[in-house]
Amino acid sequence: MSNKLIPQQPPPPTKFDNCVSKFAFATKTGYQPSNPNKINQDSFLALPHLAEYRRTHFFAVCDGHGLYGKEVSEFIRGTLAQQVEKEIKHIFDQAKTQQRVVDSNEVKDALARSFATTNRGLYQDSGIDIYFSGSTCVTVLIVGNKIFCANVGDSRAVLAREQNATGGEGKLTGFPLNRDHKASEPDEEARILGNGGRVEAFKDQMGRYVGPMRVWHKNENIPGLAMSRSFGDHCAAQVGVIADPEVLEMNLTDQDKFIVIASDGVWEFLSNDEVVAIVEPFYRQNSAEKAAEALIKEALKRWKQEENVVDDITCIIIYLSIQ
Repeated sequence: MSNKLIPQQPPPPTKFDNCVSKFAFATKTGYQPSNPNKINQDSFLALPHLAEYRRTHFFAVCDGHGLYGKEVSEFIRGTLAQQVEKEIKHIFDQAKTQQRVVDSNEVKDALARSFATTNRGLYQDSGIDIYFSGSTCVTVLIVGNKIFCANVGDSRAVLAREQNATGGEGKLTGFPLNRDHKASEPDEEARILGNGGRVEAFKDQMGRYVGPMRVWHKNENIPGLAMSRSFGDHCAAQVGVIADPEVLEMNLTDQDKFIVIASDGVWEFLSNDEVVAIVEPFYRQNSAEKAAEALIKEALKRWKQEENVVDDITCIIIYLSIQ
């Protein structure tokens, strides 16, 4: 796969001139019987034409947790957007001045720096108590015909790709653009254990393990974080939870139809392919807003069927037009 990006200024007339045809978002506050006044700790952002480059678009979903999860996710939304725009503008302007194309690794490094600067600001400048509070963040940066997905935590972005098309409409399948950062992942667990942490599920009153694997201090039952990477979470960071993103890069083709970015309120009880199937009929009708609403509605229905609580549910749906 080439690491070279199509030059940004002036953009040449290619079929990838602007891959994003439409986008929409929706969010729903969760429900806890013990907390009738629960607030929505999810945040999201959509920045079309990032840094005034018309072929560059940036999207993100953040899922806050802990007592100050809302404050953390909102801080990330604002700060990360500023940092990414600053970094992307710098590397694109530099490439223009030097009359060269931008290398994909420059974009990946820019995203990594933006995440690091944002997390540092969360610790040093936000004034938020982040000892037991933090947030996931999954981002999608589209540059011409390339996509970069940077992620920490267990929110997810999924690409709907057409398979086996023979002159007509083929079957759409969900292709994940990131992996969920779970403590049960071997490399993630190894890092946590190597930093003096402990990985095991929660124990109920009978001493039985229940639920997902969690991150704990070796000799204390704190914090019990159910992910291996996040912004903030100072207690968990002491034992190897990091805010370093994994960044996936790929080329978009005319088989790629839309992207769904969502918090785990969507993914908890819906598979990638189920989410794609919910959105697909609205994609065929070119209705992004109705697709987002339908996805939130179905995710809420699944939560009510499975649990007596409902997580916050947020999604961004991006329609692609590559002809």
